[in-house]
Amino acid sequence: MLLKLRIENLALIEELEWDLVPGLNVLTGETGAGKSIVIDSLKFLLGERASLTFLKNKEKPGIVEGEFQLSETFWTRVSDLFKEKGLDELDSSSFILRREIRPSGSSRQFINGELIPLSLLKELGDNLIDVLGPHDHQSLFDKKIQLKLLDTFGSLNELSHRVKTLYENHQKLLKKKNSLSLEELLKKKQRLNEQLQEIVAANLIPGEEEAIDQKLNLARTGWKIYDCLGAIRGLLSQNNPSILSLLSSLHRHLCALEKFDPQKGAQAIALEQSAAHDLLELDRLIEDYFSKIEIDPEELEKLEQRKNFLENLKRKYALQIDELIDYKSKISEQLAEIKEEENLARNIAKEELQLLEALQNEALHLSSKRKKTAEELITSIQTVLQSLGFAQSGFSISFDNKEKVGPSGQDEIEFLFSPNPGIPCKPLKEIASSGEAARVMLALKAVFARVDPIPILVFDEIDANIGGEIAWKVSSLLKELSINHQILCITHLPSMAAGGDAHFKVMKESEENVTRVLLKEMVEEDRLKEIARMLGGENEEAIRLARKLLSVAKGNKEEKSLEKLLQ
Repeated sequence: MLLKLRIENLALIEELEWDLVPGLNVLTGETGAGKSIVIDSLKFLLGERASLTFLKNKEKPGIVEGEFQLSETFWTRVSDLFKEKGLDELDSSSFILRREIRPSGSSRQFINGELIPLSLLKELGDNLIDVLGPHDHQSLFDKKIQLKLLDTFGSLNELSHRVKTLYENHQKLLKKKNSLSLEELLKKKQRLNEQLQEIVAANLIPGEEEAIDQKLNLARTGWKIYDCLGAIRGLLSQNNPSILSLLSSLHRHLCALEKFDPQKGAQAIALEQSAAHDLLELDRLIEDYFSKIEIDPEELEKLEQRKNFLENLKRKYALQIDELIDYKSKISEQLAEIKEEENLARNIAKEELQLLEALQNEALHLSSKRKKTAEELITSIQTVLQSLGFAQSGFSISFDNKEKVGPSGQDEIEFLFSPNPGIPCKPLKEIASSGEAARVMLALKAVFARVDPIPILVFDEIDANIGGEIAWKVSSLLKELSINHQILCITHLPSMAAGGDAHFKVMKESEENVTRVLLKEMVEEDRLKEIARMLGGENEEAIRLARKLLSVAKGNKEEKSLEKLLQ
C-alpha cells in the first residue's frame, strides 16, 4: 500500500503530505480546488512526463515522493523484477520512490535514494498503481493483461504456464534443430565428399613434386645435350662440307706441298694426321654419347601435365601437397562427425515435432478452457455493469486465433464494451465517455478483485453522471474492492465520500496574491460539514442528511438511496 505521498513545488503545491490508510481513501473538494494536481503528481511519480510548466518555482526542483509497504506476494514480484533487470534486491518490503523534475527540464528517479532508470520506474509504477480515469494508462486496456486476468479468473494459470514452458522448450529445440540443419549438413557432406574424391583421385605421394621437378630438369637438360650433340655431329661429319670432309681436302693439298717442300710438307702432314686422328676420336665419342641419350617426349609431356595438375590443386585448396594429404584425413574425420550430427539432427527433428504436437494440443486445450471461462466472465461482468447503471450495455470478449502458437498459447483476446443496444462492442480503450470508462473499469476490477495483482487503485471521475441507487452501488463496489486493494477515489458524490475509510479534502488558499493547494483529513465534525457541503450547504437539513449517510455507510444499510434518505 501507499503509506505517504509527499509533493513539493509542483503546480500550486508548495509542500503537501498525504498520509493514507488501508482500504478506501476518498478525496473531495470543490471544482478547481486542485484534486487533479494531486493525481497528476502521483502519475508523475509513476513515470509519466511532466513539463517545466508543472514547476511552481522555476528555480527549484519539483519533487514527488511515495512511501510504500508491500505485501509478501507483491514483494516477491518486485524482487523478481529487480533480478530480471540485473539489479540488487531491496533490503526490505518498505521502500521510497522519489522523482524530481529539475529547472533544466530533466528528471531523475530514485528508489531508497538510489538512482534508477526511468524504464524501471515505469515498470514498477505499472505494477504498483492503476489510475482509472480519462486518458490515463490503465492496465486493463492491455490485451496481454486481459489474457492473464482471464487465465487467473478461470484458474488456468497452471495450464497457461505449462503451455509457456512447452513453448520455451520447443523454441530451444527449434533453435538447436536449425543450428543442426539437415539440409546444411547434407550440403556440407556433399562438398566434403567431392573434395575427398578429388584428393583421393589425385593419388598424391609425399615428395612427389620434388621427384617430378628433378625428372623435368633432367629431361630438359637432355634435350639441350641432344641438340648440342646433333650440332657437333653435323659439324664433324654430317654437314656438307663437314670438318672431316674438309680434312681430306686439306690432306691432298698438304701432300702436294710435300712434293715441293718435303721437310715442311712432312711436318704439316704429321700435324694434320694427328688432328684428323683426334677429330675422328671426337666424332666416335660424340656418336657414342648421342646413341646413349634416351629422351621420351610423351613422358616429358606427362610430367608437365602432372606438374600443372598439382599446381592447380594447390591453388584451389590453398594448401601444399603434404597439407593436402593431411587434409584428406581431416575430411574423413569431418565426415564421421557429420554422420553423428545427422543422426542427432534427425533425433532432434523428431523430438521437435513431438514437442510441437504436444504444444499445439495443450494450446488447443487452453483455448477451449479460455472460451468457456470467457462465457462465465462475461456473465459476471454484465451483472456488475447492470448494477452500475448499464442496464442494456453489452460486454464481450473477442478471440483471435494466431497462426502460430506463442508463449501464451494461440489466443489473442480483447475485452469489448458497448454502453447502449444497437452500438457494436468496441475495445475498452475506445470508450469515449470518461465516466463510462471509469465505471467499466470498476466493474472489471470488482470481478477481478481477488485475482488482480495490482495493489493500489486510483479512481478519478468515477461518479460522472451517476447518482441515487447507482451511486450506492458504486460506493458498495469500491468498499468491496478495498478489502483486497488500497483505493484512492476522487469523488463529488456525498454517498461515496461517506463510505471512505478515510476522507481527505483538497482546498485552495490565497494569501498576498499567492495561491496554494492544501490537503486536510476530514474527521468527525469536519467530515460531517464537508459531506453537508457536498449535499448543497451546511444547513440543518444537509447536516442531518450527512449524518444519516455516514450512519448508513457504517453498516446501517436499510436505506440505500439518496432519494430515500431525502424523503
